[in-house]
Amino acid sequence: MTSIVAGLSAQQISALSVSTVSGFTSNDIGEMTADQVAGLTAQQMNSLSSSALQSMSARQVSSISYNTFISLAASQTANFTSSQIGALTSQQVKVMTAAQINGLGTSDLQSLNVAYLSKQQMGGLSAGVIGNLTDAQVGYLISAQGGALSTPQVQGLTTTQLNNLTKDNLQRLNVKSLTAQQIGSMSASTVANLGASQVGGLSQAQGVVLTATQVNSMSQDSVKALNVATLSGATVSGLTTRTLAALSTAQTRSLLATHADKLSVDQISSLSSAQISTTSVVGATNGLRFDLNWDSSVTGAPDGFRSAAIAAAADLSANLSTNTTVSLQVGYGEVNGSAVSPGAAAQSMSNMTGTTYSALKAKLQANSGNSATQTTAAATLGADPTSGGSFVVSTAQAKALGLSGGSSNPDGYIGLSSALSFQFNQTAAAGKFDAIGALQHEISEVMGRTGSVGAGFGAGVYTALDLYRYTSTDNVNPQNGSPIRALSQQSGDVAYFSIDGGATNLGGFNASDGGLDYGDWNATMGPDPFGFSFAGATEKMSGNDIAVMAAIGWNMTSRGVTAAQAAKAYALV
Repeated sequence: MTSIVAGLSAQQISALSVSTVSGFTSNDIGEMTADQVAGLTAQQMNSLSSSALQSMSARQVSSISYNTFISLAASQTANFTSSQIGALTSQQVKVMTAAQINGLGTSDLQSLNVAYLSKQQMGGLSAGVIGNLTDAQVGYLISAQGGALSTPQVQGLTTTQLNNLTKDNLQRLNVKSLTAQQIGSMSASTVANLGASQVGGLSQAQGVVLTATQVNSMSQDSVKALNVATLSGATVSGLTTRTLAALSTAQTRSLLATHADKLSVDQISSLSSAQISTTSVVGATNGLRFDLNWDSSVTGAPDGFRSAAIAAAADLSANLSTNTTVSLQVGYGEVNGSAVSPGAAAQSMSNMTGTTYSALKAKLQANSGNSATQTTAAATLGADPTSGGSFVVSTAQAKALGLSGGSSNPDGYIGLSSALSFQFNQTAAAGKFDAIGALQHEISEVMGRTGSVGAGFGAGVYTALDLYRYTSTDNVNPQNGSPIRALSQQSGDVAYFSIDGGATNLGGFNASDGGLDYGDWNATMGPDPFGFSFAGATEKMSGNDIAVMAAIGWNMTSRGVTAAQAAKAYALV
C-alpha cells in the first residue's frame, strides 16, 4: 500500500492540513525522506501522535528545521524517545526553550548532549532537571558555568551528584547555596575536597550539621578556615587531636569559649601552649563560663598548667548549666599575690557578700524545679534554722542565684602550689598530684562551696552549704539517734552532707573546730576534688560533688543530673 506522503515535495508536505498530518501513521513517517521531514511545520509536528513521533529515525529527527523545532510544544518535545533526544543536532539543542528542556523525562534528559546548551539555557534549567541529570552532565554544567549555578539549581543537586563531583568541580561550586541537609549528606571524602575558602564561607546553619567525621576529614587549611563556633557539641566532642592541632590560636579561643563543655581532658590536653596562649573565657554558649585571668606568675608555670586550669573549668561547665560567668584570677605558686600555704596542693580566696536566710531560701527554692536533686534539697528549707543568723554567699554564687548582678571585679583567686609535683592531664602518676582535681577544689569554693557553721566567716555567720550539713543526736550509735542540722562547731568526722533532711548521708564533711575547710569532704571519702589531694591518684568529680553544687544553687546539665542521681550514699554518723 502506497504511503500518503509518497512523491510529495517538502513544499507540498508543508501545505498539508494539520488534520491530515495528525493522521500520519508510523508507516507514513517511516516513508518520509529527510527533505520531507524538514518541510513539516511546527503545527503539523505538534499534531503528530506520540507513536508517530517516536517512529522517526535519528536522521529524520535531526532533519527537523530550526523554525519548526523552536516552536514545538514542550509536551510534544517530551514525547521524543531518549535515543531521539540523543540524536538532536547542536543547532536543534541550542534552540530548545527552557520549557522544552524542563519538560523532558529523566531518561530523555540524560540522553541530551548538554555540551550544546548555551549558558542562558543552562541558567534556565529547573532544580528538578538538575537533580535528574547524570553525574557527567552535572560535572559539565558546573565546569562550563564556572560553578555559577543558581541557588535553586545548586539546591537541586542530589547526594549522589554531590559526592561524585570531581575535586575541581566541587571547588567551583558555590557551597553557600547548599542546604544544611545537602551539607550533612556529603561524604567525608567529598568534604575533604572542599577548598578552604568554601569551608570558611559556611553559614551557621551549614556548620552546625557538619559531623565529626566530616570535619576530621578536612585538610589543615580547611580546618583553619572553619568557624568552629558553628559546630555542634556532638561534633566538637568527636574532633581528633589531629584536627584540634590544626586550629589557630583564635579558633582555639573561640572553641573553648563556646564548646569547652564538650571537650574531654584528653582533647584539651592535646592543645599546644601556643594555641591556648590567649584563651581566657572557658565554657558553654548560654551556659556556665569561666573568665580565667592569668597572673604574671603563670609565665613560670610548667607546661600543662594552663590546659589543666582550662580542663578544670570545662568539666565544671559540662556538669553545671547556670548561665553566668565566674571571673577568676589564676596564679601559679601564689594566690592573689601571696604564696600558696606550705603543704597545700592549691588555695583560693573568694569575694563574699552578705544576704539573709529569707532571701537565700527564696532563690534556692526558685531554682528547685531544675532537677530532682534541687527539688529535694529546697524542700528541707523551712523556718530559719539559725534563728536569725547572718548569711554570706560568694559573689559568683550570688550571680548564679540572682542575688546580685554582674561585676567587673573578680569573684575569686585560685593558685596551684609550685612546691609539689603535679600531673596535668588527670592520669595517675606515682608521687604526683592531680592538678585538675586540685584546681576544681578551689574553683568550686569560689562558687560558694564553703562552710561556716556560725564561726568560719564570723560569729553567727552561715553559708548555703551549712543548710545541708547534718549529724546525729547519737554519734556513737547513729542508728539510735535522729538526724539534726550541724550548725555549730564539732570535732571528729561526725557531720555529713544530706539533701533529704539528714536521712541520707551523701558524704562526710571535715570537722568544724580546727584548721580544715569546713565544707570539704573528710579523708574517709578518699581521692575526690572536693576533699583531700592524694599523690598518685586521679580525682575526678563525682555525683556527690555535683549534688553539692546543685544544692547550693547551681543548675545542672543533663550530664550533671545523671551524675547527681547516681550519688553514692554512706552510713550515717
